Amino acid sequence: MNGGTLILGIAGLFCFLAGAYLAASANRTTGIVLMSMGLLFQVLCLRQMKMARNAKTTQKDDSDAG
Repeated sequence: MNGGTLILGIAGLFCFLAGAYLAASANRTTGIVLMSMGLLFQVLCLRQMKMARNAKTTQKDDSDAG
């Protein structure tokens, strides 16, 4: 897992938590937007992790042939 994937995961968590706090206490619209951005970052992080896992299994299959 590279640094970009970790940053996406941390950004997603931070945005979602900040959005939940804002939606509950202060500005509801801003909170909902931040929660949406957090979920988007999490989806991108999971997509990166899935692509890395598939690349790893493909590389393993290629090296085992023979």
